[in-house]
Amino acid sequence: MGPQQSPLFNPALWEGNHFKILDETLLPWKVEYITVNDISEALQAVKEMKTRAFGQVLTFLYTAALVAERSGERHPEALRERLNRLTEAFTRARPTFDFSGLGLFFSEWLRDLPPEEEAGSWIRNRALETAAGMLKNRKGRARRAAALLPDRCSLLTHCNISGELVAIAQDSAEMGKELSVTATETRPYLQGSRLTAWEAAQAGIKVRLIPDCAVAQIMAKNEIHAVLVGADRCARNGDIINKVGTYPLALMARHYHVPFYALVQNPGSLASGQDVSIEERPASELLSFQGRALVPPGIRGLYPAFDLTPASLISHLIDFDGAYTPESFREKSGGASRPAKAGEQTRESYLLLYGVPKQNSYGYLAYALKAEGILTVLVPEMRPELWGAHMVCGELLQKNIPATLISDNMMGTLFAQGRIKRLVLFCTELTQQGPVGICGSLLAAHLAQAHGVPVECLESAGREPPQDVDVSTFLGERVVPEAVAIYPIEKEVIPWSLLKENKAGAP
Repeated sequence: MGPQQSPLFNPALWEGNHFKILDETLLPWKVEYITVNDISEALQAVKEMKTRAFGQVLTFLYTAALVAERSGERHPEALRERLNRLTEAFTRARPTFDFSGLGLFFSEWLRDLPPEEEAGSWIRNRALETAAGMLKNRKGRARRAAALLPDRCSLLTHCNISGELVAIAQDSAEMGKELSVTATETRPYLQGSRLTAWEAAQAGIKVRLIPDCAVAQIMAKNEIHAVLVGADRCARNGDIINKVGTYPLALMARHYHVPFYALVQNPGSLASGQDVSIEERPASELLSFQGRALVPPGIRGLYPAFDLTPASLISHLIDFDGAYTPESFREKSGGASRPAKAGEQTRESYLLLYGVPKQNSYGYLAYALKAEGILTVLVPEMRPELWGAHMVCGELLQKNIPATLISDNMMGTLFAQGRIKRLVLFCTELTQQGPVGICGSLLAAHLAQAHGVPVECLESAGREPPQDVDVSTFLGERVVPEAVAIYPIEKEVIPWSLLKENKAGAP
């Protein structure tokens, strides 16, 4: 018997005069639905990330159905205005997602309104039909994705693709393929731990979990055969916008010759991923976990929720009507290739630190900030042990050195924006192959080389026994179901070749 459908595949359920949303923030410990009776409840669920990805599409359509049904409007113009306001409200709630594109459905449906039909009931029925059609289309897209995978596939994925991973596993099994899954934990909301690993384990799929910073390590060991991600937005030129951490995953896949696939939808009029405003969520969502602080007061946080992956890093874009190379996707969509823009020089720049400095290195960091004209040290969390959050940030604060915390998966987008001017790695030893650092050092070095950023290696300090030794826990709290395997991370050797400055820059 193959895997069973994930509850995330259809995360919102229409129930006549209201609808229910699967509360994804409670998973995996509770499977609970939120009843939505009006616009305010729907918007709150979207703002608070109770639902996301395909769930927010269904939420938008079902909310439109409620508005239309309750309007009692026979004529279209008054209803058109209500639906326009609804679209604007959803766009404000999650600015990166293309609610404006979904809102174009309303104009099409009202244009086709038969003279004898009431506008409200007509829109309601079209919204429900469209939602049902999307569910059917996702099944077809999953089958196309399964067809691209090798017969024996160790698949790496990031964040969560709303139940489609389980559908791909079902189709792979029917095709006689052997599929196992490696999921990134996906900080700060841990969608990989809480959603992807959980739904895969529930469906009987072999799954293991890695920290976001281990993507270079696992690909360097040739343990991954393909990478598959979703896309919150795609552009006509083949760029995608997805959960932050997607871009470094794609960059590592290209470096290690691993095919990178993206599940996408109609790009609409969006010409390039560079035209999308990336949502920055409140830093508090990064700086605390279940009400507990990660860092002492005085440490800032930065939380870009998404990043841009250029088409040049993507092997195939898998749409509802086919699988396309970036070139054929551009032909289909009428898009044109556009080179990446340089980072915005007016934005704050950083010195990125990775590893745990010795006490006498903090003075050097303060000097380096002044010499480079940089105001702040950028500190990744350094999962799973959280060395950055627990040790490094506190030391920087005590020494009056400004520090900003990020999750490990945010390094890529900040390199791509040109905001990281120097990387300082703290390594435990030197070998003939290169310096040795903690998990994530290899990824940081790859990102620096790809973007022409200079790298220094200094000696690392000793470290106290951590509270979290792997990604099964966060601040000592278990965040992963027992059925999920945990990838054993190792120290990383950074090849000497990666420490040579590369002025070419990333694609």
